[in-house]
Amino acid sequence: MNALWMLVAGYWGWLVWACAGDWRLPGEYFYGWFVPPLALYFLWKRGDAFASGGGGIWGNRVAWSVIWICLALVFPLEVVRQTPIYWRPILWVIGFLAVVNTSAVAWLAGGKERMKAFLFPSIFMLVAIPWPTVVEGALSLPLMRWVTEWSAGLVRLLGIPATATGTIITLPNCTIGVEEACSGLRSLQAALLAGLAAGELLRLGVWRRIALLGVAFAMGVAGNQMRVLILVLVGVNGGSGEIEWFHDVAGYLALAVLLAGVGLTAWLLSDGGDRLSRSVRVVVLRSGGSAAGWAALIMGAAAFFGAHSWFWWRAGLSAKPRSPLLAVSGNGGVFADDKVPKAILDVLRPDQFTYIRREAAGVPPRVIGYHFYWSPREGNANQLYHRPDRCMPGAGWRINGRVTRETIQIGGRDYDFNVFPFIGPSGPALMLWGAFLNGSPVEIDFNSDVYLNTTNLWRFIWMGTRTHSFEVAALIVPYQEGNRPSFAELQAYAARVFSERKGGG
Repeated sequence: MNALWMLVAGYWGWLVWACAGDWRLPGEYFYGWFVPPLALYFLWKRGDAFASGGGGIWGNRVAWSVIWICLALVFPLEVVRQTPIYWRPILWVIGFLAVVNTSAVAWLAGGKERMKAFLFPSIFMLVAIPWPTVVEGALSLPLMRWVTEWSAGLVRLLGIPATATGTIITLPNCTIGVEEACSGLRSLQAALLAGLAAGELLRLGVWRRIALLGVAFAMGVAGNQMRVLILVLVGVNGGSGEIEWFHDVAGYLALAVLLAGVGLTAWLLSDGGDRLSRSVRVVVLRSGGSAAGWAALIMGAAAFFGAHSWFWWRAGLSAKPRSPLLAVSGNGGVFADDKVPKAILDVLRPDQFTYIRREAAGVPPRVIGYHFYWSPREGNANQLYHRPDRCMPGAGWRINGRVTRETIQIGGRDYDFNVFPFIGPSGPALMLWGAFLNGSPVEIDFNSDVYLNTTNLWRFIWMGTRTHSFEVAALIVPYQEGNRPSFAELQAYAARVFSERKGGG
């Protein structure tokens, strides 16, 4: 059995490694680092359920079948995971493999009772896996709009003029954007973690745990609404300069209220906390040799390292990471600076960043584009989620037509840009948006819920592409209704704003 438990540890190590890129991002899934220690603690607390016993012949056969089937999936999953595609559902498949293998090995080691002892700690680990982007996208934008409308309405009840457009709240002296961090999605995730952890710590029954989760979700939503309302009131009294300082403070306050409320509710549901004195004993897992177990461990290790060996072997064919290709030229009244809002930098985390601005007819400089660059590192493909068709609707813009792909010549070289036809609060506009991975344009299916067109997946695998730089250049071109700019005008405008970076590529 020792070999099989080593195999189980390998699955969980694989999951932690795969999720680490998201856990390193502050404000996103940073809480993931706390989940494995909590899961181990819950397992230790359930030591009294580690009863020995057999699983029966048929149960053992099913358990071994699960182990071998899961091993057959390790190689293809790890091959796909290493590509720049970065599909979060793959992380969930890895988590599922870890859970079912843990259950199968626990069954072989001690039957039903031992499997039950491992079940909750294993499932609890899934809380740390980033949600699929299709789920995040489906929840975050409606939540942001809901929070925006409610905050503006509450402020109006206090006698302060406020209007809500998309996810923007306009106040008499400033505007406040409700970003993804303020959508309430992270509050819901924190509520799920806190509710599950508190229920397990106090060993509540099933229905009490469900009630605790309901209270936790309600407090998460209310706490996030309180956070945004505080920021709005700070903006009313101190302007936009005060909002940035209070942003994190209000977030920590909402989190503290959530944890305190969940803890108090859990204590009340546990009959005054009597279960806190429950004694715990740890039973050492049975050890023993098994040729099949060692064979399974060796097969799992071979599949995992074989997937990496493919990329090591093909690395010579892959396009190498590139330095930035483009720069902002600053011609024709256009200039650039690095005054990108902290909230955007915290989400995107680019290594180089520039906002493109323009002043017209005495109007204060307004943002008309941006240029971001990410050096090669794990998690770069995650930035492809933040693209115009997903992010612009949050500011009240919507796509009004078909997204096309055009070749723009800049400095004597061709660059592929996607052209988005938007219509927003100020009227129609075109947006030129180009994404370059290792200096080559990235083909994206804007009708898909995944980051990249699936045709890129096989190209990345075949060429061995996993280490990559990433660059995004964007330019907004507003126009009057019925007077859409021609391609020649877009070409001239882009060539005036952008230039080839000397020594780039």
